[in-house]
Amino acid sequence: MLHEFVTSNREELVRRCRSKVSERDSPPLTPADLDHGVPLVLEQLVWALRGEEERPAARSFSKTPAAVEVSRTAALHGKELLGQGYTAGQVVQDYADIAQAITELAAEHQAPVSVDEFHTLNRFLDSAIADAVASYGGVTKSRALFARS
Repeated sequence: MLHEFVTSNREELVRRCRSKVSERDSPPLTPADLDHGVPLVLEQLVWALRGEEERPAARSFSKTPAAVEVSRTAALHGKELLGQGYTAGQVVQDYADIAQAITELAAEHQAPVSVDEFHTLNRFLDSAIADAVASYGGVTKSRALFARS
């Protein structure tokens, strides 16, 4: 089960994501990034995967407690990254790093991950990306409107 795999490999997944960020031209990680960011996203992903395992009918990933929390924290994360000087592309890449780290490690371990679990992973990250970028865009637009005033 993917949620068990993510839980048992959490530290390695965080390490891989940090390594991917360090290889790119990105602003340096802050202490808040180290505590929130990837560790929080992984925690929420585990919550979403468990929820779908327990309630397969909830696979739409909309209006579930996990979906609401993902939306809220992704929007906050987008605002934080904007404040740290990240571009919208770098925000998207941070979430893509998580998907890559999980799929690479799962392949290395030949972990039995179902198609439904990969669908959940993709929906989860797509939703988080959309909310983070929408929040990021909203802040940028607000700043532009304020600057014109």
